[in-house]
Amino acid sequence: MRTTTIALVLLLSACAADQASPPETPGDDGDDMGSGSGDDAVDPCATPVILPTSGRALDLMPPARLAELAARVPCIAPGRVRDVIESPHTFWYDKHSLTPGYQDSFGDNVITPIGMRPNTIDHGLIDTAVPGGHAQIFVEPGTFHFPFGRPAGDIANLEVVDFWQLPESNGTVLPVVHWRRDPNEYTHRVEWMFPAGTVFGELMFMTEDGQRYPFEIRTRTRTVDGWVNDIYRPFPRATDLADAIEARRTQRPEWATSPALDALVSQLRDGDLTPYHVAATHFAGAFPALDAGIDALPTLTGSDAELVHELLMTTPFRSMLGLTWKETGGKIAYAAAAAGTGSIVPKGFNAAAVRVDDSTCATCHRDAGRPFETWYDNILAYGELWGNDEIFTWHPFRLDRFVDDSGAVVNFNHDNREIRADFISAGLVAPYSATTHPATIYKRIVREWTDFAY
Repeated sequence: MRTTTIALVLLLSACAADQASPPETPGDDGDDMGSGSGDDAVDPCATPVILPTSGRALDLMPPARLAELAARVPCIAPGRVRDVIESPHTFWYDKHSLTPGYQDSFGDNVITPIGMRPNTIDHGLIDTAVPGGHAQIFVEPGTFHFPFGRPAGDIANLEVVDFWQLPESNGTVLPVVHWRRDPNEYTHRVEWMFPAGTVFGELMFMTEDGQRYPFEIRTRTRTVDGWVNDIYRPFPRATDLADAIEARRTQRPEWATSPALDALVSQLRDGDLTPYHVAATHFAGAFPALDAGIDALPTLTGSDAELVHELLMTTPFRSMLGLTWKETGGKIAYAAAAAGTGSIVPKGFNAAAVRVDDSTCATCHRDAGRPFETWYDNILAYGELWGNDEIFTWHPFRLDRFVDDSGAVVNFNHDNREIRADFISAGLVAPYSATTHPATIYKRIVREWTDFAY
């Protein structure tokens, strides 16, 4: 154990957690369970996607809110992604219904506190121990600097909804397994692992004129050895959007004669890319600097914006794997950008430099649960980056044990990590057992810091 100085000493009462044995790290068997987008010959818009608002073992998101989102789901071709979205076994949540948080595993739970901390933790609880420490880790309460502040961009009208589905075997759900790791008296962390076949995803909306418009779906599918990633957009390439505008604008005279649409189509087909650079400002080494091109589409208003909004709701979302938005002048843009409203992405969307493949996605996700001290050796408010098993947004803990409705931490002076009873009763989580959770389905992803000890 390292020698440290604790600036803030709190008296604690001991609180034991349920114990489960940690898994061994089995050999590599190369299983691959990617997600597909289905048969392109089938018109996915002919049959609307139906997102069930009831019939689940439990609801994370209030059904009324889920119903609002269900009404704005985009066209998706038959296949794995559509099956997941239409399944009553898929759980939907957001940062309000599954409050994001991180673990602080350093301490003895007698003198120094351990437990779960909401990402919205008050800066004073960190800065008291390390002046300025909160600003090193967070952009603002609720948003980590990792890897570069707001990964999707600084977007005022963005709404992200998460979904999660566990695999089944012979009609029985394969649970998330958890165990507690106590390598020494000052390290006490709850770990978990998803079974192969688990799917996580994000459905991303932008809001304009009071209405939601879907513009991207992101998925991560657990394999035995890691995660397979994909991103779905209605227009993977600039020419796809140009073709769609040309085909649709004949339906209304004002579209057919619109100078703004003429200019947009010209930019999509022949416009240059502006040099674009993105780099991490904190968490040194977490994300490499990237140089690319950016294609900021012009602001559209009135009937021109109506055309684009209509296309977003009536164009099948397709995989971006292996595709680029535009390549010109030695520069590549992997996604569209927008100068304002009325576009296919919101203003501030910064995915232009991010290639869609497993290695790029793993660059960030690989560090879920990594100790802050591996980036900042001055930080004495010990803890780890949010998430585990390379998923940031999910955790198994009872919310009211560690956070209140305002986002403030509760039970800070005690170990407040309690596995949710509703997850247990629904069979969604279980203590890890090598006997009942075989290595052909459950395999740890091991990084250089995985079995850290303070």
